[in-house]
Amino acid sequence: MVQTADVVVVGGGVNGTSIAYALASKGARCVLVEKGAVASGASGRSSALVRMHYTNEWDARLAWASFPVFRHWSELIGGPPVFTHTGFVNVVAPAYAEHLRKNVEMLRGIGINTQAITAAELKDLQPFANVDDVGAAAYEPDSGYANPAETVEGFRRRTEELGGTVMQWTAVTKIDRRDSKVLGVETSAGRIDAGAVVLAAGAWSPRICRELGIDLHARPKAIDTVAVTRPADLPSHMVFIDNVQGNYFRTEAGGLTLVGVPCQEWDIDPDTLGTGLPPHAAGLGAQLVTHRIPAMERATLARGYRAFDGYSRDRHAILGAVDGVDGLYLATAFSGSGFKIAPAVGMCMAELITEGRAKTVDIDAFSLRRFAEGKTVEGPYPYETRPDHKDPSASQAP
Repeated sequence: MVQTADVVVVGGGVNGTSIAYALASKGARCVLVEKGAVASGASGRSSALVRMHYTNEWDARLAWASFPVFRHWSELIGGPPVFTHTGFVNVVAPAYAEHLRKNVEMLRGIGINTQAITAAELKDLQPFANVDDVGAAAYEPDSGYANPAETVEGFRRRTEELGGTVMQWTAVTKIDRRDSKVLGVETSAGRIDAGAVVLAAGAWSPRICRELGIDLHARPKAIDTVAVTRPADLPSHMVFIDNVQGNYFRTEAGGLTLVGVPCQEWDIDPDTLGTGLPPHAAGLGAQLVTHRIPAMERATLARGYRAFDGYSRDRHAILGAVDGVDGLYLATAFSGSGFKIAPAVGMCMAELITEGRAKTVDIDAFSLRRFAEGKTVEGPYPYETRPDHKDPSASQAP
């Protein structure tokens, strides 16, 4: 049986469901198709940091526009709250202290509640932290993290309440196009005719784009996370992005801390999502978090898991229409940083599709054409490149 829709969204992660919700809220006949359950890919295993600190204005504006949705979830989306308030710090080495101060100035100009603080001031805020190698920190007192599965489920629920359709356990086998126009998709449950298709399939997007003859300038990469049980006498801590070491960590319910472990395994088959962590990951995670919080030496490993995402050539999202293919849109290659901006991405993509341009935030800087034009999303004051953003082969690294 052939279905008909205005828009088909391919992928049921946080960005796909956010886009479907935003489209449904605008009255579009939207069908979201997900090969497994929603949030069964990277979104369900995301650490879901909710913060605004970026070194470029475009990502920061997306995060800032998304923040009220997380913070006021029950009023805006319905259901229980998904946001946990902890505070957030981004720490950099002394060589990047001035860059951080410039970035904080840019972020404050947008309206974000943030301030640059010294290592000593950070020590006052987090007395258990080692700040010997910290040159400066950006402090966001209002930030924290979200519940990833509940966020995706909330967007799914609201999509259906507004008249949209969410097809789980349904694989898209082909995006159908004739010459330069999208006609719909073929799925394991039948065909869906549609004038617009949004590819929001994360680590699967590069493969789908290759089948369409489109160079996405992105590759699938693994993302490793370990969870440790904090010592009983260690209080809860803020979310840390540690640019000195190139990782992050945050609290989790049940006295846990989630630690992002730098991973350089590229071109992973995302259909092997059940693959466990490599043997060295737990030790590396323990080393990184113990350096910043020495009391974590008494922590115990609780669990570890692996996710995959599409990483673009410049490690920034790819958003917008595909030039030369009428009706095909991309919201993918978030490079491990897409959760916090998902509410605004949904609004922007829905505006682009239904009104011709994004109004909530200007997303033109994220277009696929930037690679051909030699443009960059990065701001003028970057930090040290994160270890997990360095491609060992260097064959396609920026």
